[in-house]
Amino acid sequence: MNRIIIILIIAFASFISCKKEPGEGGFASIEGKVLLKNYDATYTILQSEYYAAGETVYIIYGNGTEIGNTVKTSYDGSFKFNYLNKGNYKIYVLGEDPTKPYLSVPKEELVEVTISEKKQKVVLDDFVIIK
Repeated sequence: MNRIIIILIIAFASFISCKKEPGEGGFASIEGKVLLKNYDATYTILQSEYYAAGETVYIIYGNGTEIGNTVKTSYDGSFKFNYLNKGNYKIYVLGEDPTKPYLSVPKEELVEVTISEKKQKVVLDDFVIIK
């Protein structure tokens, strides 16, 4: 009888500790595009703009501070993070900061996203970066 109680306690503890955290392993996705604006050296004249291929897009899971994963944009500037669980995410890309051209410090374009449904598909507004 004691064995059965112990087994039930262990099974119950395992069950309640299996809550899925934000991150990979689910059925949801976050996608979007990266639009690149190319200015002259003084950042006063827009020379071109296009959806950028090969840009790195970062994701942070939950309230963490470390990069959870990265993807590169496709030929049309699109990206997608698949297989996500419910939870909070931060998505960002890096471009140049036109207010500090002399420092060569990257400017982070960041958006926070909440996935609240198991198979939710989140489509973000375009990220606009300057290079």
